[in-house]
Amino acid sequence: MREDYDFICEADYVTYARELGLSGAEFISNLSLGQIRAAYNGIGPEWMSRSLRNKLDRWLCVFAVCAVIHDCRFAYDNDGSDAKFRAANDELERNCLIVADAEYSWYNPLRYLWRHRGRVVAEACRDFGWSAWRAAYEENKQLKGKDK
Repeated sequence: MREDYDFICEADYVTYARELGLSGAEFISNLSLGQIRAAYNGIGPEWMSRSLRNKLDRWLCVFAVCAVIHDCRFAYDNDGSDAKFRAANDELERNCLIVADAEYSWYNPLRYLWRHRGRVVAEACRDFGWSAWRAAYEENKQLKGKDK
């Protein structure tokens, strides 16, 4: 995972996720802040350049807490299966919609713009995230093998 990512505060993500009742909030609250820091690499895939990832982080900043949960699922709740991959991406979409609704009132057009963006983010993860899911699984498998 990226070590040069600048964090606001990992504890803030956990608190915000719990306040909103996001799916996965309890999961990340059981992780150490060090584990969250190690898993969360911002918005976008590992292979993307740092400058592009930084732009995505700014453009999609509303969804940072959703990305934290999603990245932690990849890192710590990954059995390599298609079912868990789909579940992680479905959870990402649900969480993005909850965050958009929490950030913008029903009469604000930005609510619907951010809801659409959340769906696009989740769909991009579904369409292009399988190799990252499998790579994280293989990495975890190797780490567990070293522990034995």
